[in-house]
Amino acid sequence: MVLAVILAPVGIVFGARYDDAGEEDRMRARVLRAAEAARSIVATNPDASSSLVASIEEAAADERVRLRVVDGAGVVVADHDHEPSTSLRDRIGDLFFGPEGAPTLRAYEELAPRLAERPEVQRALAEGHAEGCERALGGKLLVCHAALRVSSPTAARVVLAQKSSPRVIRAISDVRYPLLKLSFFVLVGGLALAAWLGRRIARPIEELRAEVLDRIERPLSGTPIPVRTEDEIGDLAGAFNTLLAAIAERSQKNHAFMADLVHELKSPVAAVRAAAEALPGEGPPNPARIERLRQVLFDSSKRLDALVSQFLELARAEAGLPSEERMALDAAELVRGIIATLQKDERRAGISFELDVAPAQVEVVPARIEAAVRNLLDNAADFAGEGGAARACVRVRVSTDAGQCVIEVEDTGPGIPPENLPRVFDRFFTDRPAGTGQGTGLGLALAKAIVEAHGGTLVAASKPGRGALFLLRLPLVSHGVHIHSDDVSPER
Repeated sequence: MVLAVILAPVGIVFGARYDDAGEEDRMRARVLRAAEAARSIVATNPDASSSLVASIEEAAADERVRLRVVDGAGVVVADHDHEPSTSLRDRIGDLFFGPEGAPTLRAYEELAPRLAERPEVQRALAEGHAEGCERALGGKLLVCHAALRVSSPTAARVVLAQKSSPRVIRAISDVRYPLLKLSFFVLVGGLALAAWLGRRIARPIEELRAEVLDRIERPLSGTPIPVRTEDEIGDLAGAFNTLLAAIAERSQKNHAFMADLVHELKSPVAAVRAAAEALPGEGPPNPARIERLRQVLFDSSKRLDALVSQFLELARAEAGLPSEERMALDAAELVRGIIATLQKDERRAGISFELDVAPAQVEVVPARIEAAVRNLLDNAADFAGEGGAARACVRVRVSTDAGQCVIEVEDTGPGIPPENLPRVFDRFFTDRPAGTGQGTGLGLALAKAIVEAHGGTLVAASKPGRGALFLLRLPLVSHGVHIHSDDVSPER
């Protein structure tokens, strides 16, 4: 880039010389075509009629030149100037020619002799043809002309076509060789500057690359990547540190999850092993002992099956429920159906359900969302009667807000202790009341993963003694995609 900037002026100057040569050839061709067309018009219309004037003006406009018809005495019979006065080339030229602006054909005409005295007109009268180009006004303006004689019975006439072009690079072209020498001297400093800039930009990137690659061997240990500057490279290093910290946190959670999973599996596995060791026994089979061992094996296998099934469902939900068909349904109807089944359950006989719903169309995997909502309602029903309220109750509300379906599940239970609130969605965390069954501790974690797989959010809020509130949000069908919400757990 430095080399390109330094050598650009030299390239412009030398390139402009070739452009000048091509422009001169184009101008010669234009004026000659215009003069020949005007000569044909004058030859067929010897009188200076209105049709002659109109035809000559049309020829001048076609070639964008100045056309004049002069008689032998130097009197101008017709004069039509169609040379552009403010072309893009002229406006660019003003930058080079300074406040006086680019020279024009009109300025040239003010200094030129009378038409009858000009060499090209006299030569055309004598020889019938004259054309050429000259650099006028100190070499700043290129003027091309073509003069053709038109013979008539009364008197000879001359058709004169002219076109001009400012020599935009002329002033710089005059000093092109000193400019070339200066560029070579500046080039030395430019190369040094390029080397310094290259090291300043490339070296920090190379160091950052080495630091990042070094984390391949120890990605989650060691000190953070050093942030040595406050520029863009420093921002990039900080972003890598944030990424590594997030990976480390996720890794720690996965390690904790595996430890909890192993711990949960050990109890039923140990029970199965103990039952297997006790099976042979001594003496004749004891029906009561056999029944007790059968029950141990049944309960342990049931717990193992529940753990494995929910673990697989959780893994699939956290992967985004791939390849599972989604369909539109009314969240209000879904909640009504789940509550209807809960009210028929004898275990919920002492629980009342208050329902306030409005239609809300969502696009979901029906079985998955039903499982998530059912889990929330089951939890609320389990805790509703533990808060000392006169009437155990679960309140459910379905509404829409800002392009989202909102499902609120609230109970009259004792609420969630403040120290447990941040952990309610953790895997294998459970705080169920006595007599309701311990559960696997994966229910709320699975519900949250399912909701997030649908582009929604699930948060919990509670104050001790005032019950718990779970707030589920899903994007409505009409909005198509999930609208990110910055909602936090509502105050209770």
